[in-house]
Amino acid sequence: MNISHTTLKQKGSVLVFSLIVLSFLLVASLSIATLTISETKSSIALDRSTVAFQIADSGAEIVLEQIYNNTCNGQRLDCLGTCSIQNGQAGITGSINNGTYRVIFYDTNDSPLSSCSISTWRDDVESIQSEGNYGNTTRAVKVDIDPV
Repeated sequence: MNISHTTLKQKGSVLVFSLIVLSFLLVASLSIATLTISETKSSIALDRSTVAFQIADSGAEIVLEQIYNNTCNGQRLDCLGTCSIQNGQAGITGSINNGTYRVIFYDTNDSPLSSCSISTWRDDVESIQSEGNYGNTTRAVKVDIDPV
C-alpha cells in the first residue's frame, strides 16, 4: 500500500507544477499584450503629432505663398483668407486633410496682431506662427518673414 500512496503524491505534484507553469505563461502573455497595446497607442500618438506638424507647416506655406506673391498688397489682413480673432489674436484659418491650421501674425515686438482689418500689416509683421490640429493633437511652426 505504501507504493500506491507514493504514486498518488507524485500525480498530485505534477498537477501543482502544471498550474505554476500555466500561471507563469498567463502572466507573460498578459505582459506582452499590455506592452503591445501601449506601443500601439504610442504609435497612434506619434502619427497624429506628425500629421499635425505637417498641417502646421502647410498652413504656413499657404499663407507665405500669398504674402510673397503680393496678392494682398496694400489690403487688409483678411484678404489672405478667413480671418478671425481668438484670445485677442488675429489669425488666418483653413483646413487640410481632415485637420485645421491657424496662422497668427506677430509684429516686431513679438506681439500678435489683434485685428483682421489692419491694412499696414505688411510693415508691422515680423513673424508668423502656424498651429496645426489633427486628432486632438496640436503642433506649431514659427517662421520669421519679411513681407515688404
